[in-house]
This record gives sequence, C-alpha cells and structure tokens, in this order.
Amino acid sequence: MRSILPKGENRKRRSIAARAIACVLVALLALPFAGCSASPNVTGATAGSQEYTVSVSLSGGSGRASIASPTTIVKDGDTYTATITWSSSNYDKMTVDGVDYAPVNDGGNSTFEIPVTLDEDIAVSAETVAMSTPHTIDYTLHFDSSTMKEKSGDDASGGSPAGTASSAAADFHNADLGCGWEPTGALQLEYAKHFTVDEFEGGLRLICVSNGERFLVVPQDAKVPDGLSSDIAVIRRPADKVYLVSSATMCLVDALDANDNILMSGTKADDCSVAGFKSALESGAIAYGGKYSAPDYERISASGCTLAIENTMINHTPDVKEKLQKLGLVVLTEQSSSEPEALGRIEWIKLFGVLFDKEEEAAHLFNEQKARVEQTSGLASSGKTVAYFYINSNGAAVTRRRGDYVAQMIELAGGSYALDDAQTASTSGSSVTLEMERFYATAKDADIIVYNGTIDESVATLSDFVSKNALLSQFKAVKNGNVWVTSADMYQQMTSTADIIDELHGAFTGDDTSDFHYLRKLG
Repeated sequence: MRSILPKGENRKRRSIAARAIACVLVALLALPFAGCSASPNVTGATAGSQEYTVSVSLSGGSGRASIASPTTIVKDGDTYTATITWSSSNYDKMTVDGVDYAPVNDGGNSTFEIPVTLDEDIAVSAETVAMSTPHTIDYTLHFDSSTMKEKSGDDASGGSPAGTASSAAADFHNADLGCGWEPTGALQLEYAKHFTVDEFEGGLRLICVSNGERFLVVPQDAKVPDGLSSDIAVIRRPADKVYLVSSATMCLVDALDANDNILMSGTKADDCSVAGFKSALESGAIAYGGKYSAPDYERISASGCTLAIENTMINHTPDVKEKLQKLGLVVLTEQSSSEPEALGRIEWIKLFGVLFDKEEEAAHLFNEQKARVEQTSGLASSGKTVAYFYINSNGAAVTRRRGDYVAQMIELAGGSYALDDAQTASTSGSSVTLEMERFYATAKDADIIVYNGTIDESVATLSDFVSKNALLSQFKAVKNGNVWVTSADMYQQMTSTADIIDELHGAFTGDDTSDFHYLRKLG
C-alpha cells in the first residue's frame, strides 16, 4: 500500500505522522523476536502471509463506476489488504478511515491496495479527475468471506469473469468419500464445467459443484456408507421434498415432469413463466416459500422440506443458507449461470436427473436441445454484428461478457458479438456495466441491437428505447430500424435455448418472424 497526504491539512499530517511513529516503535520492539524480514511481492504479500481471492461489491456514486471482482486479498496475521482495480484510469486517490492511498500502478485502470475488513460495509471515498476539476465520490465496499478461496500461483491478480470456466473440473472435483469406496464410473458431460457426478456401487452418486459443495445422492432404501467425509451432505433419491429457489431451473424440473417433487418455491405464480410449474403454483400443489433472501422459515420447516436448491444469489445472504441448514435442509447452490457455453447451462438438466432419479430422461432432453443448436449453428453466418444490453437507472449500459452464454448464443445464431474481451473486462460476473459514452464508442456501429427486456420491461416501442439515453438515436442499428427486444421470460426458459437461438438467427437473417415468442422488433 502507498499512502499520500492531502495538501494543507496539518491536523491530518500530524495524525498520520503519529501513527507512523507508533508503527516504527512497534517494529523496533518486535525486532528481538523476529527472524529474517519477509520480502514483499508485487501484491504486498510477505513470506508469512497468505493470498486469497474474494468477491467484493461496490455501491454508491452514480452507478457508472465498477471494480474488479473477485479480487486479491492478503491476510497477514489479523489484518487484510485488498487490491482494488477500478473500471477507469481516472482515480488518483482513495480514502479509507481518514487515510489517503495513491494508486500502486503507473498505467492502465487505477489500482489501489487498501486495508479492509470482511463481511462489513466499508465506507471509502475516491477522487476522480475525469471531470474538469477533481471530484471526491463516496462509495461502500463489502467483502464476502464465504467466497474466499486460497490463491494459487497461476491466478491472475485481478478479477476473472464468471462464465470463463476459470475453475476447471480438476480444481473442485473430489471423488474421495472418505470411507475407502472407489467410483465405478462417471456421468459423461460434454459442455458443463461447473459440476461433476461420480457413480458408486448400489446406485450412489457423488455430485461435486464448482463452489466446493459435495453431495452424496443415496437411493431411499440404501445405507449411507460409514465414515463418510464430513463435508459431504446426503440427499435421498429421488429428492421429493424440495424448496426450489433457483427460478432459472424451474424449466428443468418441469421438463423432467418432476414438479411433484417440489413442495415449495421461491417464485410466486405471477412471476413464473414455465407453464407446468406455474399451474402447480396456482393450484397450490407447490406453495410459495418466500424469496431467496427472505424465506418463510416456519412454513418451510412445517412442510417437511429436506433440500433447498438455490442459485448464486444466496451468496449475498449467507445467514439464510446457515439457517436453512440449521432447520435440517441440505442446501445445493446450482451454478448454471456460470457456465461459459449455452449448452453447458442446459446440461445441468443431467444433475437434476440424478436428484430426481430421471437420468435417462435428462440425457434425452439434453441431446434433443444439442442436436437443434448444432443444426442452427451449422448454418452460414449472417455477417451481422450484434449488441446486447439494457440501460440501468443511472443511464449506463449493462451488457454481457463476450465469454458469457448470451454472447455465445448470438455467435451460435450466426451473429458476431459487438464487444470484445478487452471492452468487457472492467468487472467480473456475467454482466458488465459501461458508462454510456464508452459503450457508444464500442457498439455504435453494431448492425443489430437486442435489448434485454427480461431485465427492463419498460421498452415497448422504438421511442421508449431511444428515450433511455440521447446517444441511442445515433446508433447505426437505430437509424436502420434493426432494434429488437427480448421477452420478459427469456431467462426462465433454459430448456428453450434452441428456440431462442433459432429466433436470433431469424432476426439476423431477415427470416419470417411472425411466430417469434422470445424476440420482437421495435417499430
């Protein structure tokens, strides 16, 4: 970390000087007990420290700025130092707890090393020189300890995007049950990178998920092996008392005809677009158990639910996960949204096939989707560049990483994604927020715009779209009348991936669009 002092603030100078003197005295007193001093490396770690990656969220300001996440954090004794990399090169100072810090890099996006605490909101400020005069903006950082992973020597210093399959199966796959049993086989996966399934005698299945979770799926009448490793949770097969919170996977359950296995849902009937699942919610066959962040614990407990299937949003509320576990539920956090390939998302149906004892049905449904996607992707390229985004409440464009499954669906449909890796590398995660001026510079010449109506349902006409930001009227696609909007239910229709890709292809090539459901051209 490299701190700097604001000019003309004598009181702060004296305060910082006093801290420095205190630090020197502590260091001198420690010398008799110390051996050779540790040499810091480029991230500020010493020989006695340990580096991790951790997810960090940023709030405050105008909403246009962002930081890389996950990022590097160094633990040295009881203290943590984090690397903060901004989406801009215009920040020249950060202030934490009254102490100012200068960038640690000389070029590229502004990067700082600051002291932090975990699982608490940290008030910071940052000075930007992007405007005519320097401005100080207040922000809040939050580091989630549940996401900490020990950093290997091959890890990058900054954030890496979800959806790039940065955790290969070898990194999380662990088939050791802890009791000496050996796998007899493995479920064959062609595209999915974020789970594995090992097969054992007696119909047992071991699921490993890329977030480190492990589950032994045991037939109802089978005995759980003695000496099972303590980190493995047991799920009885078929799972038939489920609290399904992950809305994106409702279509997988419905496609497997496993709605009867779900007792409670984290989605209300009015918010569900999967016909069979929606009908079960409306009839009361599936009850509403509260959303991911506010479950109805009393109702869930009374229902007898034994398994909660969450998505990665649960990482923002670790206390909820802990309380569900205390109620006796096994909590499985599905990672389909992190899959880098569209078919990788669909292949999660095989995991649900294991849970519901419908492995053959799951394989058949996956192969159907795969064949259709491969057929469409084998058609000639349209030669059209495509921008996919929505405008948030701050007027910024929220788009997707090039390695994200949405960008890949555009490519499979014969389009060329308008943004490249460098242009979408400012933050981690599948979504990327870009200031409108920057987005305009990179996507203004796109042949086709696909507006994300799943997130922003307010766009019904081209006028609605253009009113979102004055720069939008200058885009090539707007001038040529090639602006499309997605349906509100597209994200809940994973099993309709082939249909969505077919419609994208039709939009790119000018095919008949009269029977489109997921795309609509704005006029």
